[in-house]
Amino acid sequence: MSLRSRLLGSALLVASLAVFAATVSLAPTVPPESATDSVSLIAPTPYSFLATPPLLAVGAVLLIGGAAALASADLSARAALLAPALGGVAAFALVAGVAAAPAAILPVLADPAALAAAVAGAPGTVATGVVAGGAVAPVIRATTTEDTAALLAGAVLLLAALAAGASDPVSLATGGLGGAVAVGLLWAVDPERWRP
Repeated sequence: MSLRSRLLGSALLVASLAVFAATVSLAPTVPPESATDSVSLIAPTPYSFLATPPLLAVGAVLLIGGAAALASADLSARAALLAPALGGVAAFALVAGVAAAPAAILPVLADPAALAAAVAGAPGTVATGVVAGGAVAPVIRATTTEDTAALLAGAVLLLAALAAGASDPVSLATGGLGGAVAVGLLWAVDPERWRP
């Protein structure tokens, strides 16, 4: 394990955590309707819905890239498939209010109707944009490593996110842009793992 790889991995992990922390204070909270009496709608800025998908996509991609660099491991495209999953779960939890008031939100989300409404509403829309942005990483990594199975999985995930989020193209576009920026950053600072 080289010192450069450990320092780079540590820096990427710190950057990822900083992005996640900034997003927690910026992300809108739109709880399920049956929990609105205990948790109110919070939109810290008019740009909360616009900024949340790219920030979470960047954070998820940098987290995966930083963990690989810290471990001095060759990042496989299949490991990069964790980025959209982690980002999507974090986005849904933040926007649904799980991070703000877990005791009030988690019992409500146990109801299938409330969960379906949350998935169809703002939490699902933001999560879809983050998944689309996070899916850029495994698609790029699978392309450079010629991993056909991971490329197909990443492409299907990206297309599914695009189809599911077609009603909110802004979230998809900003999330995709965030994922592309994160991959570009990793391409520049960690060429051993990200360039062909």
